[in-house]
Amino acid sequence: MHVELFDIYDAERMAAALAVRFPVFVEEQHVPADEEVDEHDRTDGDARHAVIRDGDKPVAAGRYYRIAGATAQVGRMAVLGEYRGRRLGRQLLDALVDDARRRGFARVALNAQDHAVAFYAKAGFTPFGETLMECDILHQPMERAL
Repeated sequence: MHVELFDIYDAERMAAALAVRFPVFVEEQHVPADEEVDEHDRTDGDARHAVIRDGDKPVAAGRYYRIAGATAQVGRMAVLGEYRGRRLGRQLLDALVDDARRRGFARVALNAQDHAVAFYAKAGFTPFGETLMECDILHQPMERAL
């Protein structure tokens, strides 16, 4: 399985990414559907998205977009339940970080769900700032220089 990187203009891949994100965020974590899809999915042509498939089935997805100049904000990292524990999340994260580096970003930031802080720490991210609530889920801001 490999990571496919794309932008919002690739309708088929965007649909594949959302086919992962909705079961994880909307169904499992009860994020409101109207909050799951935002401007970075609809109108941000500079945002980069990623999907991993098992054959034709999308099984993992994520994205990043520009904030504050040379900083990329990673988010919407999701792996379908039956595919967790296979290092797909790490493969996805590494591909997004590498792509951001190639595109000239100097820093990557993200808001890690509380249970995922250790996952991101293993990938070189360090916590900064106060925790925050997003969609009733506790998050820890984290960052990594590139």
